Amino acid sequence: MKIEEYLGTEKIFFASSGSMVIFSVLYPFREKILGIPDQGCFGGIMKIADLLNMKYRFIETDDGIIIPENIKNVDIFFFSSFSGYLVENNVEDICTHCKKNGILSMEDISSGFSYPEFGKGDIIVCSTGTPKILECGWGGFVAYRNIERSGIFDFMRMPEGYMEKLENEVKNSRFKLQRILKYSRILKDFDYDVLFRDHNGVSVFVKTEYAKKILKILNREIKPDTGKSLFTRCPRYDRVLEKGFVIETIKIWKRKEDEIIDIGRKIEKEIKCLNI
Repeated sequence: MKIEEYLGTEKIFFASSGSMVIFSVLYPFREKILGIPDQGCFGGIMKIADLLNMKYRFIETDDGIIIPENIKNVDIFFFSSFSGYLVENNVEDICTHCKKNGILSMEDISSGFSYPEFGKGDIIVCSTGTPKILECGWGGFVAYRNIERSGIFDFMRMPEGYMEKLENEVKNSRFKLQRILKYSRILKDFDYDVLFRDHNGVSVFVKTEYAKKILKILNREIKPDTGKSLFTRCPRYDRVLEKGFVIETIKIWKRKEDEIIDIGRKIEKEIKCLNI
């Protein structure tokens, strides 16, 4: 299945990175006011807005979960389908609210491509870097719904082999995402304090006041398949503004289920041993 078929759009446009996609999309709107969530969103969005000299406003959320009624006094609203990779947003309600109030919805589906409830925005952007659901190590794309596209994309060229790699990633995306969601549910089912325990997410947040001390131990015992660490310490704007750490399930999605259970047990053990 092609990307256009997943998203229900006619055509997609490419750029060298997800950040370049977002910059190019926002360029024609630089005189407008941008709304962004107060947490759980792509961390580079503020830098891009500053480069464009574009005014932006924070929209209050519930630990990153977007409350549609709070989206107001902006012209375009940028958000992630999975807030902070941790919890799914009600994308349909967000986009419906934006449409009723004359606000363009700009949805980042990098963390949830192929999730049936996502990809509803007026503008849909996606990174294909690493680690992502569509993992090409480079690039990104945008799809528009009944909106004139940015002319910047006319000058973009993708490297040889990128499209073939992307096609394979798209074919595998549903299986990959479902496995990540399953493994995240498994990692939530241990005796430590988890945020969003009953919600879908591609990562898992563990609440603790002592994340630095715990991660010093866990980083020695548990290695990811990609990157230096399986964990991200919080508070962080692009995850959640709570004290604790995130288990980045996407970095171990190729492993067997019993290995995931073993990782959960190790995390649980270290937290208990530190008597926290």
